[in-house]
Amino acid sequence: MMAKVLRASPLSVLIVLVVAAVSVVGFVLTRNNAAQQNQRLLRDQTAQGALYGTSEFDSIVSEITGLVGPVAEFNQGSLQGIVSGIAGATPTFGVDVFRRTPEGSFVAVAAAGPGSKTGQAAAGSLGATLEAAVTAKAQPGSIAPQFVPAPVTRSGNGGESTIGFASQVAGVPGEVIYFQFTINPFTAAGTLVGNKGPFELLRLELYGSSKPNPSSLIVATTRNIPLSGAISSKTLSIGTRQWLLVAQARYPLAGTFASAAPWVILGLGLFLALLLAGTVEILVRRQRYANHLVAERTGELETTLTDLRKAQDQLVRSERLTALGEMASVVGHELRNPLTAVMNALFLLRRGIGEPVPAGSAKHLDMAERETGKAATLAEDLTAFVRPRQPVMEELDLADVVNEVVEATPPPEQVELAVDASPITVRADRGQLVEVLANLVTNAYQAVPDGGSVSVRSATNGTGAVIVVEDTGPGLDEAVADRMFEPFFTTKSSGTGLGLAIVRRLVEAHGGQISIENRRPEHGARVTVRLPVNGVGQSGASQNGEEP
Repeated sequence: MMAKVLRASPLSVLIVLVVAAVSVVGFVLTRNNAAQQNQRLLRDQTAQGALYGTSEFDSIVSEITGLVGPVAEFNQGSLQGIVSGIAGATPTFGVDVFRRTPEGSFVAVAAAGPGSKTGQAAAGSLGATLEAAVTAKAQPGSIAPQFVPAPVTRSGNGGESTIGFASQVAGVPGEVIYFQFTINPFTAAGTLVGNKGPFELLRLELYGSSKPNPSSLIVATTRNIPLSGAISSKTLSIGTRQWLLVAQARYPLAGTFASAAPWVILGLGLFLALLLAGTVEILVRRQRYANHLVAERTGELETTLTDLRKAQDQLVRSERLTALGEMASVVGHELRNPLTAVMNALFLLRRGIGEPVPAGSAKHLDMAERETGKAATLAEDLTAFVRPRQPVMEELDLADVVNEVVEATPPPEQVELAVDASPITVRADRGQLVEVLANLVTNAYQAVPDGGSVSVRSATNGTGAVIVVEDTGPGLDEAVADRMFEPFFTTKSSGTGLGLAIVRRLVEAHGGQISIENRRPEHGARVTVRLPVNGVGQSGASQNGEEP
């Protein structure tokens, strides 16, 4: 019962599933849309950051080369002073001016800052950088030669990075300005890129290579490198080399509402699903309860109508029986005296004729006595039917009654009788019970005129005594089985139709019930008499609640 109460209706479940599915779809679509907006804005911010970084480094290189270039061309003696002044501005800043020798090597003609020394020859990667600066061509639309960034070197993943630039001195063939500086990528971010503009909302990494290589890291605003997740990358053209800028949004760039909108849609959708489902469930349960009340009231009405119909049938039957009883009482009373006189006259006539009676007279006398006997029997049955006889109750053994009836009503020669009577103590009128059994046994004999078997059994069914009389005759016509206990209804050619009616009246007077039915699957009829009992049978009685 509890599981039935807690079980939701299919309609409310369907509503929850549909609305929840729509909510999930809306959540996915809005979340993807917000992610696309954030990614698009991240790409735009990254591109702006790349332009900003390119312009910053271009301005640094242009400023330094702009200071050194004119001096190197016209006033060689003041070159060292200019270089020293530039290098002295920052302790980690170094500036060198190299001149190409006829042999193709480069020698420092002015030097200032860490690791710098006048007259020192450039070797290794530095020589390759200077050579690239000499051969670098100017950008389209500009007369200034391009500068060449040196490979970024870093002392360990947590150390400082060294960044260098080389640029040919304008108007002085074979002379190259080279300057370098050392920074900590994690502390220099504020100085080089600031915390405003495109970098305020970004976590970024700037690599001095085209790939995110930690050994070439220049600037990083986070220590969680390399960045992962939703990121955007953009290459920077720094002189003749390509650097890489990788960025990640610190906050949703599309705004807090755009990021929260999918969850708001999902939450509202689920809440709406539960609200609609709850409302529908309440309505469905109210309708179910109303239908239950209607069905209950309909059942009660049908029961009442059935009871009324039974009461009406009982009243009609009672009225019919009353009318029949009154008629039978009059007929029986009026017939008894004339029939008695006729039977006395026939007796006296037979004595008067003497023995032997002539054959012709004997035939007529026998027919008159036989037909008069039938009329007398009918009068007795009518009297027995209409005369109210209250049973005189006494305790008796049902098995003794059965045996008494069987002995007093022996079967015909062609009929086999089987008796299984269990000792059962009942309270009943002995004479009326004998009359009931004798009538039923006699009817069973008459049902097998050509031979067969009849069985009489008695036992208890847990609440009362049961007597069953069966025969192997042709059985009952189903169309008339319900009328077998009606007065004056009979299927026999010579019956009065009062025998079973009297039996039923006697059984009901004992507070019992009687029924008749065909045997299945065997042939024949079965009459069952159920009587109340106040005692339980001894050995041999059925105690398992089953009828015999």
